[in-house]
Amino acid sequence: MWNQQGQMTATKPADLVAALFFNEMSARDAIADLKIAGLRAGQIGVALSKRGKLGHTESVPCDLRGKHSILWKFRHSFEHDLHESGAGLSSTQDAVVARAETTPYTEVDLDDTLRGIGVAPATINLLDREIGANGMLILVDAGDRCDEIESILEQNRGMSRTVMATERAKITS
Repeated sequence: MWNQQGQMTATKPADLVAALFFNEMSARDAIADLKIAGLRAGQIGVALSKRGKLGHTESVPCDLRGKHSILWKFRHSFEHDLHESGAGLSSTQDAVVARAETTPYTEVDLDDTLRGIGVAPATINLLDREIGANGMLILVDAGDRCDEIESILEQNRGMSRTVMATERAKITS
C-alpha cells in the first residue's frame, strides 16, 4: 500500500506484482481493469524511469476517461452493464470509494520504492534502464490475489517484472 506521497507502507514483497508497459494506452487499460477488479489507488503504484521523469511535463497518465485500446473496448463491450454497476468490486461501498478517487493510482519513485523492500541497487538500475524514456512500471499490492492481478496486467500487454521488483539483495559477509 502506498501513501499520498508515494511511499510504500505495509506491503510485503510477497504481495507485490509488477509489470512493465511501453504503451500509455495499454497501461491505462490495465489500470482501468485493476479498478474494475476492486483495487484502490493506494494499491496501484506507477513508476517512471529517471529518463522517463525528464520526458513527462506532468505525471503519468491518469485519465481513465481517456482513450482505451480497441481490444480493451471489445473485451469490455459485453460487460458494459455490469461494469457500470460495479462488477468485480467486493461491495457497493468499494465501488463508491473507487469511483470517488480523483487519481486511479499512486505515483511512486522507482528507486525509493524498491530500495525500501531491499532490492539490490544493480537490479534497480537494470530495471530503470529497461523501462527507458517511454515505459512505466505498474506495481500492485495484490495481497492474496497475485495470480489474478498478474493475469490482468499481462492481458493488457504488460511484461511481468515481479521477480526483478521483489528480488532481495544478497547479503554477503
